[in-house]
Amino acid sequence: MSKKELHQTGIVITRPSHQTGEIKALVNEHQGHPIEFPLLEIKSKSQNEIFQNIVLKLDDYDWAIFISSNAVQFGMPVVKQAFHTLPKLTQFAAIGPSTQKALKLFDVNNVLIPDENFDSEGLLATKEMNDIKNKKIVIFRGEGGRETLAETLRARGAEVTYAECYTRTFPQSNLDLLKAFSEKIHISAVFITSSEACKEFVRLSRLKDMNFLKDVLFIVNHPRMVSVLERESFMTFASDEPSDQSMMKKLLETIDH
Repeated sequence: MSKKELHQTGIVITRPSHQTGEIKALVNEHQGHPIEFPLLEIKSKSQNEIFQNIVLKLDDYDWAIFISSNAVQFGMPVVKQAFHTLPKLTQFAAIGPSTQKALKLFDVNNVLIPDENFDSEGLLATKEMNDIKNKKIVIFRGEGGRETLAETLRARGAEVTYAECYTRTFPQSNLDLLKAFSEKIHISAVFITSSEACKEFVRLSRLKDMNFLKDVLFIVNHPRMVSVLERESFMTFASDEPSDQSMMKKLLETIDH
């Protein structure tokens, strides 16, 4: 694979600023020009008394589910502080391999993840999540977000509690900065890696004429975002897996065609 396929074109990275390292390195490796334009920023809620009280009762729960690597980053330090040894009877689950990898950094090695479809629906399809009647489940997540996982688990007879350990803020008021970048460098692609960021981009794109983005490729890491962006007439492609490497692979394949 040639390292010159991006030809110094601009690749917009919309991740929170503390999570851009790997994807920026991939863009640079392929001779692209990374442009940071965070659509979300993440702030900790782990010192919140409600969250801390839930953590102190972690050994009461049959399952602890982590929705994202952010949930691990902001939630697990509090768990480790409360429990020198993790509760033996509490099982851990994660939404996908990136979150599983983050849990391993905290010595959580036995983690249930979906066999495929690394999202709420994928986790709900596992055998373990279909045998949870009368089980107590705590979901570590950010403030707000999709309700599919909790609603379905409750419908299956589980008692579900949210442990919300971070909140999202939206730092951009418009896309003017992105337009200014486009006047200096050709932007060939935008990477979007969460449903919340996708919704925020759509909101911002409706504020002004977005003609400068009409030939830009949008690469997302979940098929659910494709229809959202295509309704706004953005050329959108989903990576085969949610990883940064898979997103870069999809971009290079799309450019080649």
